[in-house]
Amino acid sequence: MVRYAKYLFIPLIIASLACAIPNLALPEQQIVNTQTSAPVFTEAFTPTSLPTFTFTPTLIRPTSRPVTETFTPEPIFTLDTTFTPAVPTNTIESVTLTVSRPTHCRVGPGTAYEIAGTLLVGEEAPALGRDPSNKYWYIPNPDPGAEYCWVWGEYATLTGNTLVLPVYTPIATPTSTPTALPEITFDLKGLKPDKCGGDFWAEVQITNTSENKLALNSILIEVEDTDTGTKRAASSNNFINRDGCGTYSGGSALEFEKSAVVSAPPLPYNPSGHVLRVFVTACSEDDLKGSCRTIRISITP
Repeated sequence: MVRYAKYLFIPLIIASLACAIPNLALPEQQIVNTQTSAPVFTEAFTPTSLPTFTFTPTLIRPTSRPVTETFTPEPIFTLDTTFTPAVPTNTIESVTLTVSRPTHCRVGPGTAYEIAGTLLVGEEAPALGRDPSNKYWYIPNPDPGAEYCWVWGEYATLTGNTLVLPVYTPIATPTSTPTALPEITFDLKGLKPDKCGGDFWAEVQITNTSENKLALNSILIEVEDTDTGTKRAASSNNFINRDGCGTYSGGSALEFEKSAVVSAPPLPYNPSGHVLRVFVTACSEDDLKGSCRTIRISITP
């Protein structure tokens, strides 16, 4: 026992010497790794239940926008259940009358009646009635004397619906023969046209051939260019001739068997080669009154 005990103290002595004596190496220890594999750590995981949340929705009512404009849609169709059909009314349409030639207006519808007045070219009269034959029209007298008279429709132009005019029964033809107006006649001859600047006009020679030696005191000249439709008209109590761009000549009356050259109203262009219709109306009194006659001729400049 004693012998073995001394061997036990030997390592202790050596260890203490190693601490006491620097750089004294200890005997190398052999480290033996007895672990054959990496340790496996196993952790037991027990899932716990998820927490339960209780959601209660809260209803939030939207706040309406402030009203800034009021819109009222227009109806697409409205049915009127109180419709009352219109009752037609008879409205008398006015009818007017003009003439293309001076035309006598008589106290009755026919040449057997006395002349009460004369409707001139350019005058307009309201037509108040018609005769059964629709050849004469009842109008206010354009001249002093009888209040109303009948005008022949040969040269008349009516504007409006003549069917609305009442039919008047003509008065009886007077038993006494009316005093006939003196008959006038004249000859007409076309002459070479004249001009001044850009104006051109026809000229005619008129000769008074009235059998009762009645003088002609007024004249109406109408010109129509058949190629262009241009119309011109002029009336006068004088028988005037315009000589180019120079002077005017003529007199106030054309006596029996006398002749005069009369100028027609001018056209604002050269009508050379055109056919001109010229209407000449001559009357025994001033202003195209009294006994009148119209003659037409054609002139080709």
